[in-house]
Amino acid sequence: MSTRRKRRRRIKLNIRFGPAGKPLGFKGDMTKVPEALKAMGLNALEVQQVRRVNIKKEQATVLREEAEKNDILLSLHGPYAINFSADKPEVIEASKERLLKALEVADWIGAYVVVFHPGYYGSHEPREALEIAIEAIKEVAYLAKKKGLKPKIGPETMGKKSQLGSLDEIIEIVKEIPNAQPVIDFAHIHARENGSLNTRKDYERIFEKLEEELGKKAFNPLHAHFTKVEYSEKGEKKHHIFGEGYGPKFLPLAEILIEQKISAVVISESPILEQDAIKMKKIITKLIKGTKKEELEKEE
Repeated sequence: MSTRRKRRRRIKLNIRFGPAGKPLGFKGDMTKVPEALKAMGLNALEVQQVRRVNIKKEQATVLREEAEKNDILLSLHGPYAINFSADKPEVIEASKERLLKALEVADWIGAYVVVFHPGYYGSHEPREALEIAIEAIKEVAYLAKKKGLKPKIGPETMGKKSQLGSLDEIIEIVKEIPNAQPVIDFAHIHARENGSLNTRKDYERIFEKLEEELGKKAFNPLHAHFTKVEYSEKGEKKHHIFGEGYGPKFLPLAEILIEQKISAVVISESPILEQDAIKMKKIITKLIKGTKKEELEKEE
């Protein structure tokens, strides 16, 4: 056996994969999803509360127990109706309530982070919108701490250029908010930056910036979304599945995660959810085993 193979076998994969919400075709109660995901070989789930936060405490307790039993790491996506940089103060106040409620439910289910979209620029200049959002989110962080809520606050990089949520803006928010971590949606960055993620160097730029600006705060673990995406001059248009010829490229990201031994949770928001989560896990597993990159590129 070659030394090269021995080195590969020593690599411990500390990357979890899972879908954003229930697997396709799953008709049962949310509490049964962890068992179904384990049977598929997946070990993460981002619980979707994007319309409204409606998980009751009794159901949350069962979901938490099932996730622990099946080794499924939970996160939670808060409502889309959050806008911390809105023109109207009442919208910002309602956004605070929604994020705080999402953090409470996340605490019940044992989720480690609540993902949310920070807001829109609207009539504000980008810097002004950012500052307004930071002040509002700071208040939520204060109230969450007062209530003893443990989940981290996870502002997500956004895909439309009208949205507050460039990589730099998300880093700025996380710097200012206690108990926050960035949520890196690679499809959104790719779309917002006109197709920027194609090579290893493109991804290294992101990881170097996260390391320099946030250090361990970004990687404990890195919470990421990965999906193929179609975009226009305004940014994100539509999610696609692996094999349809859209970016961003997954293989360069996979190489970095493996070689730098980054602890990560990769959530699929693909139209086929868990199927592309399984595909990403298979690509990484094959890469570790030494499958040639040329062969793996065909799976993208």
